[in-house]
Amino acid sequence: MSHRENPAESPPLLAADASVNDAELSHRLLVLCATMMAIPAFFWGGIYAYFGEYRAAAIAWTFTLISIGTLVLFRKEKGFRLLRESQLFLTLMLPFLVMLELGGFINSSAVIVWSLISPMGALIFANRKTAACWFVAFILLILGGAAINFPATTTENGLPPELVIILFVMNLSGVSIVAFVLLVYFVSQKEKTFALLKEERQRSENLIRNMLPEAIGERLKQGQQPIADRLDNITILFADISGFTSYAMNRPPEEVVTLLDMIFSHFDNIASRRGLEKIKTIGDAYMVCGGLDGDAKTGAIEAAAFALDILAYVKELSEQSTGSLGLRTGINTGSVVAGVIGHSKYSYDIWGDAVNIAARLQQTAETGTILISKTTAQLLGGEFILEPQGEAELKGHTPVSTYTLLSKSSDG
Repeated sequence: MSHRENPAESPPLLAADASVNDAELSHRLLVLCATMMAIPAFFWGGIYAYFGEYRAAAIAWTFTLISIGTLVLFRKEKGFRLLRESQLFLTLMLPFLVMLELGGFINSSAVIVWSLISPMGALIFANRKTAACWFVAFILLILGGAAINFPATTTENGLPPELVIILFVMNLSGVSIVAFVLLVYFVSQKEKTFALLKEERQRSENLIRNMLPEAIGERLKQGQQPIADRLDNITILFADISGFTSYAMNRPPEEVVTLLDMIFSHFDNIASRRGLEKIKTIGDAYMVCGGLDGDAKTGAIEAAAFALDILAYVKELSEQSTGSLGLRTGINTGSVVAGVIGHSKYSYDIWGDAVNIAARLQQTAETGTILISKTTAQLLGGEFILEPQGEAELKGHTPVSTYTLLSKSSDG
């Protein structure tokens, strides 16, 4: 007889939500960067025009107008890619054109450094391969500008020497500010990604911990497959809530599920406290085992104590509310085969004749009683009060000597 369960679906990952949030943040940052460059370009154009450099001013104002146009288009049509590509191209080319118009690196106050924002932006908003292409283009522009201005000559323009120095400072500061904003964003995204990965890893580990024994979970995380063991002296307990089917027929689904969840959650807490391993639930039946750590006597004692605890709980719950529920419990100790089933949905299960006997004992037990095998009774060693029941006829199995577990011994 094999006891299988269909594990609950794994909790949804955050990856989809994270990707949506990242895309939205990228959009916002791109708009911010485009605005941060369009506004200074407008004032740069004003300075150039004031000193008679109208073509340089026209280039700066053109940059501003096109940037505003793409921002409006992006807002209306959500054209993120159009905005990104146009901004990368404008940021690369227009500072270069202004530099040529003003007569070289020095006379233009190194305005071409603004072009460096293009490959940096591509690294943030596109990918490394795209960013590498834009960076090569930037280097080629630098080399081209050097070739055009070689040998170096002094080219007169309408900008006073003092203003050239001021513009040097402003250009270097402006590029530094934009670069710093991009890097801050990059670092924050990296930290966010690591935080999400850590959270997902913790959720995965919690899920594995809830589904599998800790030692089995560790073996699974280390890539060990298949996981299968033969274990001796394992105590198996089946508990079935009698009367639950008729109770569920006359009540709303929400009430039924809420009650069953409350009962089994309480069982989970007791099992955890007593060092037992929950194997699964099958409808309104609950299965745990003890002795997985190799301590057969303690496993049997804790399983017996668990049975008394949950029986008392269901009795109290029935008296207070439902009035119709009871518990039938069967316990047996023996050898089992244990292992992990599945690849995408893991399930830890146990098989063997010892499991069959425990299940049959539970089916044979009367409501409100705990029926245990002689094998389990021998391990309890006077810790509990037992009442012999003789040999029980088990469906599909040879008769088994049984006892009713009544209570803990006053000497235990």
